[in-house]
Amino acid sequence: MHSQCSWPISGDLSLQTKQDGRDFIIPLAPPIFVTPDNCVDISAFIRSGENAFSVVQQSDMSDYIFILYAHHPTPVQLSYLASYRKRHEEWVNITRAFCTSEPTESLWKRLQSRS
Repeated sequence: MHSQCSWPISGDLSLQTKQDGRDFIIPLAPPIFVTPDNCVDISAFIRSGENAFSVVQQSDMSDYIFILYAHHPTPVQLSYLASYRKRHEEWVNITRAFCTSEPTESLWKRLQSRS
């Protein structure tokens, strides 16, 4: 995307969709989660085949244009994803250090057998 997105702040705009039989309402005025480019990423709600979304406005939004723009990830989005994956991998490695298995024999018996 070549320009930053701006969003209304009135609270009167949302994106509604269904996934696996559950309704989802995504606030857009302003959005809760935005990409580094200040856009809303709805890729988590996209499935192969037909997808249906409704943009629901409850007040005058004539000062805005809403566009669904399908694209390959931008360099900023790829950088964010790489950073997220690195932090996640570091977290997994830290938690693994705390999850070592206990020896099958008691520590006391192992110490006695070494003497």
